[in-house]
Amino acid sequence: MSLSPADKALLRKALGKRPKTEAKRIFALVRAHNDRTLAAALAPPKKAQAQRAGDPLVRELTQTLRPILGPASEKADLLIEHLAKKHRRKLAYEPKGLAQAARQLRAHFSDDQIRAGAQSLVTHLEKLHSSRETVV
Repeated sequence: MSLSPADKALLRKALGKRPKTEAKRIFALVRAHNDRTLAAALAPPKKAQAQRAGDPLVRELTQTLRPILGPASEKADLLIEHLAKKHRRKLAYEPKGLAQAARQLRAHFSDDQIRAGAQSLVTHLEKLHSSRETVV
């Protein structure tokens, strides 16, 4: 089987200045893999997608609940418990983070109510764990 002059020119253009060992490695790769895999390897890397701006409520909740030390899942649990007590509702959610908690709470409360609940949670915890004594 012989190559046409056009095929020979294409090979020289693609591999002309490469050493013989490197050309052998390329031929072995071509034999070992299918066209789709090789084309994917040659394609330029995809640009990283721009990060979404995110939910403004989640950003505000993160800022508001920052004084509470602990993982986001615990903060979300505290927020849900606090809102359930404050509004006398049964909320049986176990969110993995503040974003999921915000999505679940939006089914029952407005964004303003959720923000106010986070603020009141922080003030409630400050009162409970404050080192200052208050006179009642």
